[in-house]
Amino acid sequence: MAEQKPSSYSFLKLAGPGLVVAATGIGSGDVVSATVGGARYGVVLLWAIAAGAFFKFVLSEGIARWQLATGKTALEGWAEHLPPWVKWYFGAYLIIWTVAVSAALTNATGLGIANLTGGIIPQSGGAVIHTLIGFVFVYFGGYGNFEKLMKILVGVMAFSILICAVLTLHSPLVAAAGLVLPTIPLGSGTYVLSLIGGVGGSITMLSYNYWMREENMKGAGFLSYVRGDIAVAYIFTALFGISIMLIASDAFFTASVPLRDAEAVPKMAAALGALLGPFGRFAFSAGFWAAVFASLLGVWQSVPYLYADFYGILKQMPTEQRRDIVKVTSTPYRIALAFITLVPIPFAFTGRPILIIVIYTIVGSLFVPFLAATLLYLNNKVKWNEPVPHNSLVTNALLIAILALFALVGAQEVLNAL
Repeated sequence: MAEQKPSSYSFLKLAGPGLVVAATGIGSGDVVSATVGGARYGVVLLWAIAAGAFFKFVLSEGIARWQLATGKTALEGWAEHLPPWVKWYFGAYLIIWTVAVSAALTNATGLGIANLTGGIIPQSGGAVIHTLIGFVFVYFGGYGNFEKLMKILVGVMAFSILICAVLTLHSPLVAAAGLVLPTIPLGSGTYVLSLIGGVGGSITMLSYNYWMREENMKGAGFLSYVRGDIAVAYIFTALFGISIMLIASDAFFTASVPLRDAEAVPKMAAALGALLGPFGRFAFSAGFWAAVFASLLGVWQSVPYLYADFYGILKQMPTEQRRDIVKVTSTPYRIALAFITLVPIPFAFTGRPILIIVIYTIVGSLFVPFLAATLLYLNNKVKWNEPVPHNSLVTNALLIAILALFALVGAQEVLNAL
């Protein structure tokens, strides 16, 4: 069979699985950190959001390039080319990460719907409802319907948050300076690292491998398409985070109103209500809800792929049998989906949604240095049959910088938590 190639490079064609990765990676942690950053430091840290999105682009492009060159997922590459302890480390980490992220997303969706409905739907009840909706939709919906719903939620996020940012922007030149001139205010170094590290997801970046398969993207002919797709994804990620910070700067920093993490979502909605009227409050609340619900759906749909892939690797299944295991209709996939759905439900009743979100951010930050290190090895040392380029010197330099930076981020997050 001839190698399939993309028929078009238009924007709409590029808004493919990459945009779904972006929607999955943008979650409650991004919103809270950008809100608090804008409230504390104004617009001088806009560059940190852009830098974080760019670094995640570099990592995602490396993951995609590996698969186009080898036809294998990152997990398969680790199992085949790295020491055995690596897969066991990742398996243990994946379970811990699943508990943390599912608990955070469950609480965040509950917080989002409670804020959107003015408390008519309580946080705990809303959390459980969204968890079960995610399960039912992923179990019965299939990849095509999942992708369509994710794009609708992205549209809600874009319209609501970006419009609010435009309506509250009063000093575009100052904002532009904050975007292109890296500045670290006194005492903000730790926060800057956390802001860079929190943009755009962690383990969910591996989801692109499986969504590429769903879209039948394989071979060198898709390299330009995939790079464009990922670029669209992380441009949107950066714009979303920048918009949140701009709104927070105008609502809190300019008005000298202090803000704590636990107050970020309700106070932002109230502030936009005061600035823009009922539309402002509703728009932000809808945008936050869409962001966290899209992230929940993305995790519920994509992380079972990882468990199914890991199961096939442990059982040493042949390649074709492993491809059948890593499908949304397989038993391992559905068992993992049930696990992800059920494990966070007790956490919905803790009454500490922001604390759980912060714990998730810490756990997630530990994955990126590991990913950068493995891409440095796999994308340089492994021989490829497809005419896909290995890492360039620039890419290697960026991966080394990401490894060092995110290792520092992860260590600092753990120390702060302790």
